[in-house]
Amino acid sequence: GIISNNDKEIVLTKNEMIIFNYLLNNKERIVSRDELMTELWNNDEYINDNALTVNVSRLRSKLEELKSNVTIETRKGIGYILL
Repeated sequence: GIISNNDKEIVLTKNEMIIFNYLLNNKERIVSRDELMTELWNNDEYINDNALTVNVSRLRSKLEELKSNVTIETRKGIGYILL
């Protein structure tokens, strides 16, 4: 998928898109890592805990690159929140 901001576009991988959409649909609510992994796993692609961290990290970098006004914050030991 592709996300854009101010004429800038960035390509997201399938997993990054799933994570971004899920966080977006639950904006300003802390989403647990388990919820995200279930969302990804239900997509017929098993993702381990470390892979989730890597995907969120790459997604965060891409959002920064876009100079997006949304950020993904980590809630230690719980999950992530899109603000």
